[in-house]
Amino acid sequence: MSKLKDKTILITGANGGFGRELTKQLLEKGANLILTDLKAPLTDADFYLQRKWIENYKNGSHPSYVGKILGSFSGDLQTQEGCKDVYQNTLKISPKGVDVLINNAGLAFKGGLLDVPDKNWNLILDVNLYAPIHLSRLFVPAMLERKQGQIVNLSSVAGHVAAGELIYYSISKFGIRAMGEAMDADLRKKGVAVTNVYPFFADTGILKSQQFGKQQDIPMGIVDSPIAVVKAIVKGMEKRKLHVFPGIKSKTISFFSRMTPNIVHKVTSLSDRF
Repeated sequence: MSKLKDKTILITGANGGFGRELTKQLLEKGANLILTDLKAPLTDADFYLQRKWIENYKNGSHPSYVGKILGSFSGDLQTQEGCKDVYQNTLKISPKGVDVLINNAGLAFKGGLLDVPDKNWNLILDVNLYAPIHLSRLFVPAMLERKQGQIVNLSSVAGHVAAGELIYYSISKFGIRAMGEAMDADLRKKGVAVTNVYPFFADTGILKSQQFGKQQDIPMGIVDSPIAVVKAIVKGMEKRKLHVFPGIKSKTISFFSRMTPNIVHKVTSLSDRF
């Protein structure tokens, strides 16, 4: 039986590629979910689990501990006040708070230091970095009172290796990586674990993000499947691991960034020219 069964979990960015797959796989693990995004996510489990899965479940072919979607609401994480609204709306659904907060919401704009307009790079930092900080500060106190809980942060391989054309995205992902490591060092001994996740490029909407300056697309042949990435995330959550590297590309880049950082930096610099 999954260690996530009956856990109350808040997923931000639940309408995105990772968000929908997280919803599906966590329902299959028996978790009880609260979903939020700019547009309120659907609350019909059938939408995420797929009708065939539901039919098989009703026929007894799947585990009987399928979870529930407790509720959903629209939430804007661009401001501290918006994060407070997310917190308050979550408490309306689950007055005791949540067992797990998944900081999944994120966005990207491709471009160098001088290419990305102020409003865009500020938005990246607001949603990718500051929102997880605000939400963690809101939800962690109740976890500490219960002496149990977990924060899951979606960082990226860009939080280990910074590409020039993803400068602001990398800043946000390096930041959330640092936040997670520092939080875990402080909170794990008090019962609250942190799990940082470092995906490679995955087939989600973020690949279609607006580009500034030089136009360049990611070859689909090197892109990972959201299903495989989320499977690794869920496994890491169950084991309460601090670092999760989903897939061979993520693991390889992390390894070489630690072992040969100068070489990796040169390769990254070269890749930005093409």
